[in-house]
Amino acid sequence: MHTISDIKISSTLDELHLAAGKEMPKIIKGLAKGVFRKLQPVDMKDTYIAISRQQGAFLYDLLVRSSAKNIVEFGTSFGISTLYLGAAAKYNQGKVITTELLPNKCAIAQKNFDKAGLSELIDLRAGDALETLKTDLPETIDFLLLDGWNDLYLPILNLLEPRFKTGTLVYTDNTSFKSAKPLLDYLYSKPQRYRSRKVKDDKGGALLSEYFA
Repeated sequence: MHTISDIKISSTLDELHLAAGKEMPKIIKGLAKGVFRKLQPVDMKDTYIAISRQQGAFLYDLLVRSSAKNIVEFGTSFGISTLYLGAAAKYNQGKVITTELLPNKCAIAQKNFDKAGLSELIDLRAGDALETLKTDLPETIDFLLLDGWNDLYLPILNLLEPRFKTGTLVYTDNTSFKSAKPLLDYLYSKPQRYRSRKVKDDKGGALLSEYFA
């Protein structure tokens, strides 16, 4: 299994995972705002809601083994997942495009990318992903990580699908959430186009799909 050997990247990830592991009170506070109304991204402006170390290690190894160079991410947050993607892009001589709605998260994520020495490989786009991912994309996408607001999973996939090629991989996190169901229904309804399998992880809800043109 391929592992991250770059000390700057691994030490930055260690610090961020440590901080993310202590954020449960902030998560509970954010979720409480959704009791009487629909939860909104701004409710989680102070939380990582990040992938785990195990997920990150899986993604890094997957991207290195598949030689993915053109990598796109929906849902930067504070940048933990993006650092794993960036580390793989560095190994593969590729690049990451990632997008985050909340300005405060973009600012913190950019500092984390600088600290890890990956800023030149990561194109962080602030704003609505349905707008930020409309233009200035590579001709083909090798890998897509869906880990943002679940309601946008399917619209984001539909937006980017024209740039998929045979072998493009899509990793979808938090598939156990009800709001991810439209995406899952779409993927499973097109077996001639997507082959999907559940990925066992310590959070319990991810799907890996491979696209066939």
